[in-house]
Amino acid sequence: MSQVRSRSRTEESNRPGAWQAWGMAVQINPSILSADFARLAEEAQAVEGADWLHVDVMDNHFVPNLTLGVPVVESLARATDTPLDCHLMIADPDRWAPQYVEAGAGSVTFHVEAAAAPVRLAREIRAKGARASMALKPATPIEPYEDLLPELDMLLIMTVEPGFGGQAFLDIMLPKIRRTRELISKHGLELWLQVDGGVSASTIERCAEAGADVFVAGSAVYGAADPAQAVRALRTQAQGATAHAAWACDH
Repeated sequence: MSQVRSRSRTEESNRPGAWQAWGMAVQINPSILSADFARLAEEAQAVEGADWLHVDVMDNHFVPNLTLGVPVVESLARATDTPLDCHLMIADPDRWAPQYVEAGAGSVTFHVEAAAAPVRLAREIRAKGARASMALKPATPIEPYEDLLPELDMLLIMTVEPGFGGQAFLDIMLPKIRRTRELISKHGLELWLQVDGGVSASTIERCAEAGADVFVAGSAVYGAADPAQAVRALRTQAQGATAHAAWACDH
């Protein structure tokens, strides 16, 4: 895998967490899809201990929902020191993804189902200084995209159908997470494996044991009385499960 990697504000501040054990540390990324959109700056600051802030961008075409766009990402980037992890659930990521890097995103995820040229897009995102990530819907298998993995910094496996927050976790995605981790290990890649959808105190350990190391949590964080404490609790759970996971012990 290419050694090119972006310098996010997480790395520059040298905070404990994501960057101290490249490829192995547990990361918790709160999703603002579950936050109060009228108070986004405050909601971002409420989870300052998080590794990244997950920003769901929906266009009402690729998914049946509409959220936010480039101007809001620009504003969020100014409002928080937590780096932005933008998940583009949009119909034309090849056109729009580079603009989210320019808006301040430290990581940009596009859906392979929507990208016309995923390798070229991943390289363009990285060339602009952000981390390149590719997402798979629940019904999309990982095997056809094995050769693309070296072009990525992160792979996102959706554990719900994309488009709405608060959905129940799909247990049938656990074998897919395991298989993806096997492919990452097979090729010796330092590739983050993110899961998004229904991640909570009751599901995060199973995801970690299966091979995920980056966890997007929406209502489990923003539905809590203390979002920052919820982030810490989820991280502790995931760290405990990872410590005993077979895939992590092989590293």
